[in-house]
Amino acid sequence: MSRSFPPDFLWGVAASAFQTEGAVHADGRGQSVWDVYSHTPGRTTNGDTADIACDHYHRYPEDIALMRGLGVKAYRLSTAWPRIFPTGSGQVNQRGLDFYDRVIDLALHEGIEPWICLHHWDMPVAVEDNGGWRNRDTAKIFADYSAVVARHFGDRIKRFAPINEPNVIPWVAYNVGRHAPGKQDYPSSLQAIHTLNLAHGYSVSSVRAEAPTAEVGNIVSLGPVRPHYDDAAHEEARILGDCLWRRVTVDPLWLGTYPEPIADAMQPFIQPGDMAAISQKMDFFGLNHYNPVFVGPNKNTTFGVSETAPPTGMGPLTDVNWVVDPAAFLEQIRDTSARYGKPTIYITENGASYPDALGPDRKVIDNDRITYFNGYLNALLDALDEGHDIRGYFAWSLMDNFEWGRGYSKRFGLVYVDYPTLQRIPKQSYHWLSNVIAANAL
Repeated sequence: MSRSFPPDFLWGVAASAFQTEGAVHADGRGQSVWDVYSHTPGRTTNGDTADIACDHYHRYPEDIALMRGLGVKAYRLSTAWPRIFPTGSGQVNQRGLDFYDRVIDLALHEGIEPWICLHHWDMPVAVEDNGGWRNRDTAKIFADYSAVVARHFGDRIKRFAPINEPNVIPWVAYNVGRHAPGKQDYPSSLQAIHTLNLAHGYSVSSVRAEAPTAEVGNIVSLGPVRPHYDDAAHEEARILGDCLWRRVTVDPLWLGTYPEPIADAMQPFIQPGDMAAISQKMDFFGLNHYNPVFVGPNKNTTFGVSETAPPTGMGPLTDVNWVVDPAAFLEQIRDTSARYGKPTIYITENGASYPDALGPDRKVIDNDRITYFNGYLNALLDALDEGHDIRGYFAWSLMDNFEWGRGYSKRFGLVYVDYPTLQRIPKQSYHWLSNVIAANAL
C-alpha cells in the first residue's frame, strides 16, 4: 500500500467463542442454541458441528503467538455465555471465568489489548427454552451476566460491546430461520428486535456500573441495501430490507426511535422507560462490513423480504457469493457517520472467504484475499481522508473456523487451519497484512 494510516491507528483481529473454542463439554460449560442447531440433521453443511472447532480452548497460547507475529495490538474475542452461566443465570461457573483469565492475561503479556463482546450468538439452551429473545425477561438475565463479566475482567478490559450483530439475529434466526434457533415467526421476530435492543441498553448500564473506566459500544454488521431488480416490488423490498437490516437495531441505540416503516409495529412491545434504557450514549460504534446486501420480495419469509444472490454479472464475488465492492464500504462509513452524528468508529470485522488450498509445499497462496484487503483498506484510507473518525481495524478472522450454517466449508482466516490435525499455517495474506501493519506501526 502506498498510503499510510495514522500512527495511533489500532490494528486487531476478531474471533468468536463458539466458532473457535471447541471444548463444548469441558469444565462445566452448558449447552448453547448453536450446539443444538448444528447437531440437528440438515442444518449445517456436511452436518458440521463446533464440538472441536479450532480447539482454541486448549491452543490459545499458539493463537496468541500468531497474533503477536501478525503485529496486531488488539484481539476482539467473545465470552461464551454458557461457559460462564451454564444455564444462563444462577450459579457462576468459575472454571469458565478462569479460562478467559488465562486468555486475557496472556494477551496482555504479549502487548495485545483484549476487547470483550459479551454475546456472539451462543445463547444458553435454558434461556432459549424460556423464550430466548422472544421473552423480554431475557434482557435482565443478560444484564446480570454482563455485570459478572464486567466485574471480573473490568480491571483489565478497556472496551466492551454487549451483542455482536444484533441485526443478524431477527433477520436470519427469526425471519428466514437459517440460524439458531431457526424460527420463522413474525411476532417473535418483532419481540426479538426489541428484546435485543433492551438487552443492549441494560448491558451498557451493567458494564458501566461494574467497570466505570471502560468504554462501551455496539457492534453491528452493515452494508448498503440494494434491490435485486429495478422494479417497484424490489424497491419496496429494499425499503423494508434497509429498515430491518441497517436500522432497527441501530436507530434505537443511537437515535432513541424505531425507523419507518416498522415503527408502528414495534409500539406494542415498548414499555415506559424502554427507549431511554436503550439509547444511552456510547463511546464507540463498532462497524462490521463485508458487502452490499441485495434483497427482493419473498413470501416464504416472516417479513416478506429476504437477501438474494447478487444480480447476474456483478463481481468479483467471494466464496460465499458476496460482491467485492470497496466503494460500498466507503458508502456505509459515510452513512454511519452522517446518520449517527459522526461517532468514533472502529471497523470491528472485515474480511473475505475464498477456497484456499494447502499446496504441496504446505503454503497457502491466497492472492484474492490480499486483493480484497488491499481494496477495502484503501477505501478506509479514503474515509479517513474525508474526516470520518475511524480509530481502528479488526480483520475477520485470525484463522479459519466454524462458519455457522456453512460449517467448515468456507474459510475466512488469515491462518489456514488443517482441521484433521488442527495445525495452523499462516497464509500469504497473513504475511501481507503483517507488512502493512509494520509499515504503519508507531
